[in-house]
Amino acid sequence: MQKQAFRWGIVGTGVIARQFAADLKYARNMRVAAVCSRSAASGEAFRERAGAAKVHTAFGDLLADPEIDAVYVATPNSLHAEQAFAALQAGKPVLVEKPLATTTSEAEAMIARAAESGVLLMEGMWTRFLPAIEAARKMLAEGAIGTVVRVRGELAYFHTEIPESRLFDPALGGGAALDLGVYLLSLAINLFGRPEGIGGRWRAAKSGVDLSTDFLLRLANGVEATLSCGFDREGDNAFTIIGTEGAVRLRPPFLKAQQLTLFSAPLRGFASIGGWAGKVMARLPVPGAERRIYGFPGGGLQFEADAFARSVQRQERQNDVMPLEDSMAVLKIIETVKSRLPEKTR
Repeated sequence: MQKQAFRWGIVGTGVIARQFAADLKYARNMRVAAVCSRSAASGEAFRERAGAAKVHTAFGDLLADPEIDAVYVATPNSLHAEQAFAALQAGKPVLVEKPLATTTSEAEAMIARAAESGVLLMEGMWTRFLPAIEAARKMLAEGAIGTVVRVRGELAYFHTEIPESRLFDPALGGGAALDLGVYLLSLAINLFGRPEGIGGRWRAAKSGVDLSTDFLLRLANGVEATLSCGFDREGDNAFTIIGTEGAVRLRPPFLKAQQLTLFSAPLRGFASIGGWAGKVMARLPVPGAERRIYGFPGGGLQFEADAFARSVQRQERQNDVMPLEDSMAVLKIIETVKSRLPEKTR
């Protein structure tokens, strides 16, 4: 007899909530049991689209629902800590869409509450669970590119500054670092560990949040990482790892990577080439540049949903691919760089 489906309660009805619900059909035996929205109309529209059983307009009602196995928080960044804390108090395992919180103090309180409650708390950093990322992790472990010496990554999308937008509103946890930089930092930490040295700079938008931020990290064994994010441009959006015997380039946009290119030693200098030249190189059969494809249906959030559900079913306190210490480390890096005065916007 087939086991009962893993039942999700989704908080929020925005783009990422809709993508998560849509991707559950590619996950292992899961369904949306309920959605919570302040608006009954938007909740009902989401319910019909996602095939949810019910709509809650009060968060407390969702948490009290016995037909929900876990909660997925997909609201603005500023609400993550409050809603996750409430879910943990209610004894519900909770997957929080990135970032886990907007500050380290919020994250510390959440982590302490999770430990006291004995239920799973995890940041929804879905990129870590993608097949292409797993393949890159294995290549590095096997020494496919020799000793890693440099890491380069960019994630930038141009957005016109609109004060009330969640991207630019400080009250909603806006800013390029919390929206985009977390992907770069989390992946770097996942592959190479927490940094031994932190540098960087940031430029402020008119609203005061960071319009763009550059991170300069010194990782283990002297590996240098240069990571940049922003709302001020359209970036290359690749993630490149350069070693002594080759390089690995996660094709853009790397946060949802379905392809990577493995470069041999003679071509490792070409691995960081972006723009049109990089796109041409990625498509042409260049000797010494091997393209590998790791395709998947949907948006890719099904992999983190599967991993989270397995951890819940095993009664794990943390997920080993996305431990809470890594989520905290990312926030600490952002706060370290943002503690400096911003540079003037060009």
